[in-house]
Amino acid sequence: MGHIRPLAEEDIPQVIDLHRRLLRNGQPFSAETESAYRTYFNEIFLRHPWSAEGLPSLVYQGDKGKIAGCLGVLPCRMSWKGKPIQVAMGHHFMVEPDSRSTMAALELLKTFLVGPQDLAMATEANNTSRKIWEGVGGRTSLLYSLRWTRALRPSRFVLSRLRTRPSLMPLAFAFSPFCLALDAVLARVPESHFRLSRPEATDEELTVEALFDGLRELSRRRGLSLMYDHRVLQWLFALLGQIKTPGSFQKVLVRNSDGKILGWYLYYLKPGGVSEVVQIGAPGKAMEEVLDHLFYHAWRGGSVAVSGQVDPFFMQDFLTKHCFLHGGSWTLVHSRDSGLLQTIDRGDIFLTRLEGEWTIGF
Repeated sequence: MGHIRPLAEEDIPQVIDLHRRLLRNGQPFSAETESAYRTYFNEIFLRHPWSAEGLPSLVYQGDKGKIAGCLGVLPCRMSWKGKPIQVAMGHHFMVEPDSRSTMAALELLKTFLVGPQDLAMATEANNTSRKIWEGVGGRTSLLYSLRWTRALRPSRFVLSRLRTRPSLMPLAFAFSPFCLALDAVLARVPESHFRLSRPEATDEELTVEALFDGLRELSRRRGLSLMYDHRVLQWLFALLGQIKTPGSFQKVLVRNSDGKILGWYLYYLKPGGVSEVVQIGAPGKAMEEVLDHLFYHAWRGGSVAVSGQVDPFFMQDFLTKHCFLHGGSWTLVHSRDSGLLQTIDRGDIFLTRLEGEWTIGF
């Protein structure tokens, strides 16, 4: 029979192959891509700055020594009611299709959830993972599974959605000139939500030091928040800067006309597409101004829309600024402490893509 054990460095080639077959449709890698995968997976699974004994990533090894499943574990520290707690973020949950009958997925998840952590979480989960998670005693956080999207060029945003369906590609191509003209008109109508003016706030590049100070201030207003340090933030900045597929990584600190910091945002600018927000924060009551700056920044850069994970604390600000809310992937939680779960249920945790699997996905 197969068994669960901690992931070791020599398992990385098999984990890469599992990822290729399950998530890349079995397409062969070039030597350059193979090397990039090896470097990246070693960094994520074995050398991240939150490494901690007792919370290793897990693999399911079959009878013949083949790795048939994997569940990455990212240890991190959070503060709850002013006290540190151990948190384990699950990621890269993968199981061979022919191994599901052996309950490999169930055994991996059960082993993960009985670990020494105070709180286990997973983001970007699909429906299958959600069902298994709930089946072993976990739950889904509906609040933190919501996403917001703000259309900037609405006609072209609709076209971008049509282009994801091959059968509608000809229609999208035919309407493209009309949509370009319509967006230009909407951007000039005085009362239009799509007329974006240059904000009064100024911007500069966000540094690790400024982000650390902002997160520390913001966390004081939340019951549960991640305990970042400079080393972790530097590691994350370097990691995010390596990722090119979503667009150009932007780190922006926003100040008012008096030089006071209003907030910040981290996002991938994608001209002609949807720009994805990794994190947006406003320690005070200036989220609307920060959103205005983000939308103008992305619009000026050619994006058709901006999208990110909902922070329930700022729900009213997102709606006031004409964002629409929708589902995406699932955020899953598990804890033996009902108080921790209640804190999450009422939206009193600062949780963004910076803390989840979206950031560390290859």
